[in-house]
Amino acid sequence: MQLVDILNSDRIALDVSISSKKSLLEQAAELLSHSPEATDSRSIFDGLCQRERLGSTGLGHGVAIPHCRVDQAGVSGALIRLRRAIDFDSPDSEPVDLFFALAVPAQCSETHLRLLASIAEYFGDSDRREQLRAAQQDSDLIDLMNEGSTEAEQ
Repeated sequence: MQLVDILNSDRIALDVSISSKKSLLEQAAELLSHSPEATDSRSIFDGLCQRERLGSTGLGHGVAIPHCRVDQAGVSGALIRLRRAIDFDSPDSEPVDLFFALAVPAQCSETHLRLLASIAEYFGDSDRREQLRAAQQDSDLIDLMNEGSTEAEQ
């Protein structure tokens, strides 16, 4: 499974104005719930909040990967790019403007871990991060994800 397999233009939000972590998680849950196999946005929001209480999903370099396991049929991903970065308790204390949110079925722990590793690897590349920040449209982002996507075995 490639990262682009869990993402489509319905679940990409560019240059969003959000001022808090809670608002970001609400937006992510709403986008993730647009997947045909996803559960409702409230369940996803609760799952994302529960995971954040365990520790920040901020990676550093302006990137975070809010994620959760919920009762749903398949994996869904969403990409959010903020107009202005927000505090997300990242390990480098830098504000975050790129978010790849992920909701996976509750029983999917192995796939979940592989996807998280793939996403972290993808966003670990500074050139890729800058290309994502410069992209003008949803289709540009999907093309970029296609070009650099790594496989996450199922």
